[in-house]
Amino acid sequence: MEGMKLGIWGMFFCLLMIGCQGIDVGFLSTEYASYGLDSMVIRKELDTTEPYWGPNPEYQQYLEGGFLPEQIEMFFPGVKPITLVGAGEDYYRVLNNQPWTGSAIEGVEGSIPIWVKVKSVTSTNGDPSKLMECVSVRGNGVIEVPLENDIPVGKYLISLTFWNEGRSKDVDDCFTIIVK
Repeated sequence: MEGMKLGIWGMFFCLLMIGCQGIDVGFLSTEYASYGLDSMVIRKELDTTEPYWGPNPEYQQYLEGGFLPEQIEMFFPGVKPITLVGAGEDYYRVLNNQPWTGSAIEGVEGSIPIWVKVKSVTSTNGDPSKLMECVSVRGNGVIEVPLENDIPVGKYLISLTFWNEGRSKDVDDCFTIIVK
């Protein structure tokens, strides 16, 4: 009886070893990889107009809607009569040295961890090498360009490479950067 158990376990082990031969490591699919927002505009001329203290348009709306100042304070405690207004479009970006960033990519599936890198940058009217020097990509596919850069005006197409253990897939021309 004991020998029979040992024989069954031996056969099970052999079948297990035979079954594991030739199994590919990793799984990676980029068939449906895409960006919801597939482009980003980088402005060369930044609007850094400083904000000033002025009447809060939201507060004014509540007043015009029939709310009394006491009611606005009670129901909307964050809304004050005076606020900072008029900040230029890039004022806070420059103040915080915030890089230009795109959105995260969707549709990449596979065995984790999955890594990503910029494969290439192409352009018909810019200098791809200048963008390639400073562009980076985060693990979730977010494209990032430093605020301070010397990228010439133009339209650029970004291609990415995703990889994990045992697999590598390219996603070509998946993101557009427009430098104006």
